[in-house]
Amino acid sequence: MPVSGINEKIVARFITEVVRGVGGVSCKEFSRIYQVINNVLVYAKDMELGAPLLDWGKVRRYIPDGSLSPYGRQYFAIPESDIETLMVAVFKKVYPLKQSACFCLVLNFYLGLRVGELASLTWPDIDLKGCTVRIYKTEVKTCSRDDEGNRCGTMTYRVVEDTKTLHSFRELPLVPDAVRILKRLKDHHRRCGYASPFLAYDGTDCILVRSLDRTLRRLCSLCGINSFSTHCIRKTFATMLHASGMPTRYISDLLGHAEMRTTERNYILTYADNHGELLHYMESGLAFNVQDS
Repeated sequence: MPVSGINEKIVARFITEVVRGVGGVSCKEFSRIYQVINNVLVYAKDMELGAPLLDWGKVRRYIPDGSLSPYGRQYFAIPESDIETLMVAVFKKVYPLKQSACFCLVLNFYLGLRVGELASLTWPDIDLKGCTVRIYKTEVKTCSRDDEGNRCGTMTYRVVEDTKTLHSFRELPLVPDAVRILKRLKDHHRRCGYASPFLAYDGTDCILVRSLDRTLRRLCSLCGINSFSTHCIRKTFATMLHASGMPTRYISDLLGHAEMRTTERNYILTYADNHGELLHYMESGLAFNVQDS
């Protein structure tokens, strides 16, 4: 269908099919789906392809009552078995076309970076002797605007020496396994003759944030495990440190959060298969001294 023929009713019908097909879609996720569609139409309008601008209120009125969940779906930490499967696959070069991106993704289980921070990492940021990495920049999405504030031209990605918050400027320690991954990645760059300073570089100039997201989906598929997002790696990093007994204040500092409650409310997950662990805590915590008659 040409973009000029798209209207609120057509978009509402499409989104309704998505909502019913997936099930349990929250209001927030619904808004995100609409945002993605609307961004495409806004781009088509900017390119003078005859695309209309949609009325969000009209689209919502078409959605059947009760089809959206007011709450977000429950997310679980990535199982350790899946993490180990990924790491073995990366070291065995199961996806050689994106080997650098694969190394960076498994490295992030030891760093817990935002995907923009991970995409912007360069070799000067890494101190292998001191076992530290400096986080002070990120890859961002920008566009030009005219005097009236309307977007003009295409969306571009660039690395800026800035972070999401002031607290996001930080220096992270590198555990021995992270150093081992970085050395393997450095050897890979040397063998390939890469001149780019970016860790996630795989031979072509590209949007590294998108490359990492797509590589992760492909890597999960090749490994035969359930797909998850780069942000879920960050949350699993926080969850595993919390389970090890690390104070939440330290976890918050590692993540670059301005407030500790952000870490507590949104980044400490549970595991889908934690029945045995729950039983262990219940048996030890509920050990009443009751004798059989």
